[in-house]
Parts: sequence; C-alpha cells; structure tokens
Amino acid sequence: MSLWLRGLVLQALRSTRGVCGPRGQPPPLPVPQKIVAGHRPPNPAFWWVDGMGAEVKWSFEELGVQSRKAANVLGGVCGLQPGDRMMLVLPRLPEWWLVSVACMRTGAVMIPGVSQLTEKDLKYRLQASRAKSIITSDSLAPRVEAISADCPSLQTKLLVSDSSRPGWMNFRELLREASTEHDCVRTKAQDPLAIYFTSGTTGAPKMVEHSQASYGLGFVASGRQWVALTESDIFWNTTDTAWVKAAWTLFSAWPNGSCIFVHELPRVDAKVILKTLSRLPITTLCCVPTLFRLLVQEDLTRYQFQSLRHCLTGGEALNPDVREKWKSQTGLELHEGYGQSETVSSTGAGVPVPGHLHPSSQPASGRASCLSSCPLCDTCQELPCLQGETDNKSPSASLPLSV
Repeated sequence: MSLWLRGLVLQALRSTRGVCGPRGQPPPLPVPQKIVAGHRPPNPAFWWVDGMGAEVKWSFEELGVQSRKAANVLGGVCGLQPGDRMMLVLPRLPEWWLVSVACMRTGAVMIPGVSQLTEKDLKYRLQASRAKSIITSDSLAPRVEAISADCPSLQTKLLVSDSSRPGWMNFRELLREASTEHDCVRTKAQDPLAIYFTSGTTGAPKMVEHSQASYGLGFVASGRQWVALTESDIFWNTTDTAWVKAAWTLFSAWPNGSCIFVHELPRVDAKVILKTLSRLPITTLCCVPTLFRLLVQEDLTRYQFQSLRHCLTGGEALNPDVREKWKSQTGLELHEGYGQSETVSSTGAGVPVPGHLHPSSQPASGRASCLSSCPLCDTCQELPCLQGETDNKSPSASLPLSV
C-alpha cells in the first residue's frame, strides 16, 4: 500500500502499535479530540456481537496484531502476491474485516461476494476474476467444491470454521499459529485494491475495480462530512459484507478513529435492531431505506436511543413518509446519500454543516452536495476538510470518481 494511502486509511491504526506502526517503541500519547479527563475515548476499533451472548472487541492495537497475523496467512500458506485476487464470501463475521485489512497489507485484491451465491454464480465470478484464493464459511464450502475443478486459477481454499474439512485450510487455526511480525507491501496509488461485481440488472455482472487511492480518498471525505464520524463514535452499518457499503464503512470509520460495530444478524429482524440500539452506545446508524421502512412500522416509543445521534441511508430511494415517521418518533433526521459500485459516496442530502460534528439536531438541508474531491465539480473546493489537503501534485488531484 502506498505511503500516501496508509496515512489516510490506516492512520487510526497507528495510534498505538497499529497495523503498520513501529515496533519496539512505546506508543505515543493520544491526542484527544475533546478534553475529557485528558484521555482518548475508550471505544474499541471493532466490536462484533452475535446476539446470543458472544462478542469480539479489538482495540486498534489488537486489530493491528491480528491483521499482521492474517497477512502472514495470505502471503504464507496461501502464497498470495501483490495483485493476486482473493474472493471473500463470508457473512457478518469478524474475519471479513480482518481479511480485508490483511489484503491491504499484502497487496492482494479482495473480491467480496454475498453468501447466497449459487454454484453458477461462484463459477462465473471465479472464472471471470481468475481469483487464486477464496475464503468462506461452512455453509458455502460444498458449493465451492462442486465447481472448483472448473476454475483452474483457484489454488487455495480457506475455511472460517471451528472444524476441519478435507481440501480446505482452516483460517482460524492458521491465524492462531501465524507470526505477529509483518511489513506492509508498498503499492502505488493506482494499483488495484478491490473488485466488486455489479448486480447484473441488464446482463451478466461486470467487474468494477477500485484502486488503492480511490476508496481511501473518497471515504475520508464522506466519513467526515456526511457520516460525521469522530473518535468518540460507534458506527453500525447493517449492510451485508458483499455490498460496497460494507467497505465504505471500513474506509470512513477507521481513518477517523471511530469504532465499527457489527451485529451478525443472520436474518433481518427489526426488533433485534431496535433493542440493540437501545441497549448499546451506538452513535451512528446506516441502513437501506427498506430497513428503515420496517423499523418505523414498530412502536418506536417503546425504545430509548440514549446514544444515537446521526442516521444515514442509501442504496435505493427513500420515501418521504419513512423519513417523516422516523423523525417524528425519534427526533432524528435521515441523511440520504447516493453512490454506485463504480464510485464512492457521490452526493448526500442533508450533508452535515462543516464544523458541526453531530448535526442530527439540525434540519436536513434537502440539497445534495458533492462528497468526493473530483475535478468535475466546484463544490469540492469549498469543503473545509479538503482545503490544504490536496494540491496539483497529490494523487487526488487527478483521481476520477470511478475506476
């Protein structure tokens, strides 16, 4: 990964030992955004729950250690080299986020996929992408086995499971034994980072490639301006790991020092979501409009969201009645955004006012603002968060919205 991108995407992970931080040196003193007893807010970097009592919490230092171990698995027994492609077909398990960071460390290109992929879908994606490795769970392993003989590029198969399976390497076992020492591969800004397959609405799904720079730049901007994240925030994005919004969360949260919260949610349940928001100190929520439509059908007066301050939505059209019902019953605006598989977050309605970290108490402006530093729009030049951060010599000066 280029030094420039590391400074954007992984700067929060350097706060202690970090993903690429120095070894053998004491961690620097934190610089708190707000003076609260002189300490940085004690939020973890990653917080996962399964709804049945199990949970995983990683500090930024622990995330750094685990990601170095995961990178050694990818570059060691899997033999992945920079530019090699790896399919990630996992439900909302901690390993998805861990392997995503490990891919960045090793220069491997991650290709997320939904767990509902059929044998035909898997075969098409593996053949089209020429992926050399795949990581998945027990439920999908039989489907991969059924078509792997037709995918000559596929060399290694990783299984996220507590049990073994013939022909597969157990990722959790390998992770436990892996070394914690790893040096990030140096990549260039335009080297590939991730590939997403489009929905295939008008034909076969097509591959969309994002570079090492495009996601890092785009989501640092939207993370500050639209998502309004700070070091004290806990951000819950309910999207499936296969969709681009899962990566959007990763790249918008950690550069701003925020915690990513994940609920396994094996199936959509409005009551589970509302109870989780009431019980845990989640400050920022992002759901698709369809899910907000389910939430407003519940009696929201039964729930008290003590910490929730900022709500976002995107991925499809938001009906005005859903926005109005959510606002009337919770007092919180829904800030709608727009983007595509080919882009980052492109526009946002009710974008937070610069200088206000949590503008949920302010009325939505109702107008769209550009969220990316693009050469096609004058709006970007007016964003205070970007002034002084880009110039004609920086990679962002010529970076297109889509790759």
